[in-house]
Amino acid sequence: MVEISATNELTNQLVLTFTIIVLLAFFIWNKYRYDAISVAALIFLVTISSIPSLKLNIINIDQAFDGFANPAVMTVALVLIISQGLKNAGLSALAGKVLAGRKYTEIQFLLFLMIIAAALSSFINNIGAMAILLPLTISVCQKMEWHPAKFLMPLAFACILGGMNTLIGTPPNIIISDYAYQKTGSGFNFFDFSKVGLAITLCGILFVAFIGNKLIFLRSIPSNEPLINMKGYLFEVVVNKGSSSVGLTLYKFKKQAGEDIDIIGVISETGSVKKVQNNMRIKEDQILVLKSPPDEIGKILNLFDFSIPEELHSFEEADLEEIEVLISPGSRLIGRKYDYFLKQAFEELNLLGLWRKGTKYRTRLTRETFKAGDVLLLGVRDLDDEEVKNKINHLGLMPVREREIEVISSRSRLIKGLFFFMSSILVVAFDILSPTIAFLLCVLCFARIKIIDANFYRSVEWPIIVMLAAMIPIGLAMQTTGLSALIASSISDLAPNLNQAWILIIILIITMAVSDIINNAATAVIMAPISYEIALNFGYDVNAFLMVVAIGASCAFLTPIGHQCNTVVMGPGNYKFTDYWRMGLPLEILIVAIAIPMILFVWA
Repeated sequence: MVEISATNELTNQLVLTFTIIVLLAFFIWNKYRYDAISVAALIFLVTISSIPSLKLNIINIDQAFDGFANPAVMTVALVLIISQGLKNAGLSALAGKVLAGRKYTEIQFLLFLMIIAAALSSFINNIGAMAILLPLTISVCQKMEWHPAKFLMPLAFACILGGMNTLIGTPPNIIISDYAYQKTGSGFNFFDFSKVGLAITLCGILFVAFIGNKLIFLRSIPSNEPLINMKGYLFEVVVNKGSSSVGLTLYKFKKQAGEDIDIIGVISETGSVKKVQNNMRIKEDQILVLKSPPDEIGKILNLFDFSIPEELHSFEEADLEEIEVLISPGSRLIGRKYDYFLKQAFEELNLLGLWRKGTKYRTRLTRETFKAGDVLLLGVRDLDDEEVKNKINHLGLMPVREREIEVISSRSRLIKGLFFFMSSILVVAFDILSPTIAFLLCVLCFARIKIIDANFYRSVEWPIIVMLAAMIPIGLAMQTTGLSALIASSISDLAPNLNQAWILIIILIITMAVSDIINNAATAVIMAPISYEIALNFGYDVNAFLMVVAIGASCAFLTPIGHQCNTVVMGPGNYKFTDYWRMGLPLEILIVAIAIPMILFVWA
């Protein structure tokens, strides 16, 4: 019987290992949404555990739903709502006034921007801080004629660094604290993360401002082009009867249209995009796929008597006011197509163009699947600024350029909102209430003073919540099956003579590497039980080993896919995939050099 039990345990571990490897591979591939991948992995493990003949016991049906009731998941959702509430109360307007209130040199603005970003990210979701500061930063760059690449990657890195400072700064901190509470009966306090995070944040900001900023590759932008250089928008235009383009070859069309304008395809009768031949002549009623800067499309429409296809707009082109917005990582458009956009836009927003970094367009605009980081050119009916803001917020879109500095709608509500928020922090810091209860009360107070309304659920990045709820049972399965203990034992056997510092360095580097390619919350869920078991094997304080995972999970500086903030700035900053490691690698080395001594000093 013992032999059978051992065999079953090994089988459970092998199946779980295979599932996690496939899960990570799909995360890295980044073709499908991470919440869908996580749920699929969970369903697979529950299904095979329910088949009696397989005799597996990885995750049963009851355990599958434990994640949705987990305090960490609820706390993350509440923090996202609070972040939106503070923004609604006027926190973004206040940040805008502070940034726009004086003239700066480049280095002064960079330092000030990063300090504000880190401070905001310590207390609100870091992607929320990015949403506040991105359009403001671009606006200042445009006004001062500074290269945006100098500021946008540092802005993203500052938002990530700031999240390390408090319990609510980033989801990994909440996950790690909850895991510590489950295992030891005592989680991390609100400001426990500050003991290490503040030192890392301060040194990281100084490094980026005075050294790392010089490592950013700045692609030249011709003087006749806008600083935010996104030339490759995809547009669809109809060749009207009597158009001056009829009969033109591609060469003659380009000669008249300009060097930045390309015809990259023609819509066939079946709706597919056909590649164009050099000898092709433009015909009446054709639908052309143009690649053009957004500022040029109006000229092209008038010059050749083109029009926008009817299915892409619901009102006259003369009524359009164009705005550029970026699809944030939490947007409800991700993984969806134009028909979904049409339903959600309420015929008030028209999709005119799409820009995507490094991608060739092979389908119609109406058939493209939206991705995080895409920039959309929208036509807006004659709406006031508040209506426009509400509609793009509803879709999870972020303005690329700020029209004007927002006005604080009510100083009283802002003061009350900050008071309730700070009160909830103090209650948590002094261990009077649990974070979940304290932040729930804060949300209720926000509702009472009307800085959140009945649509507050739109503030929650549901993909993150669903992913966490699905990943937590998988993380627990790593413990119940003995997989985390097995991995920890293998690592311990490979390094029996290493001291605590070197073991922490190894865990930190591994966690950083994983976080650079998959979601940081998923990284925390996977690495926490492994690090915990290693600490037990060597007889060290588990808090030090869990804290190193919290730090490592937040250190995603080498790739644009490792953290949402990096994804968001890739397009507006005109960065390539390989640009991130130039500044990110020395920054991560610096973090290792700072974090390990600080962790040992506090928890060893």
